[in-house]
Amino acid sequence: MSVTTMGIKLDAQTRARLKAVAARLDRSSHWFMKKAILGLIEKVEAGAGIEEVVGIASLERDTLRHSIARRTHKDDRPQ
Repeated sequence: MSVTTMGIKLDAQTRARLKAVAARLDRSSHWFMKKAILGLIEKVEAGAGIEEVVGIASLERDTLRHSIARRTHKDDRPQ
């Protein structure tokens, strides 16, 4: 099986929280992130929608537009 390294950008506060919870479980940050990602993949593959994954309130506060469907190309925005 071939593997690929992928990066994720985290702010300092989130990185500190990640390190703290991973240490609490006596695991590495890498282990924690991989388990979290695999867990979400399995939920979605089992039929969960976005509401079950993050919750409707989180979707309504998605001001960063992480949703692909909610993104707009800068040239498509009204002038």
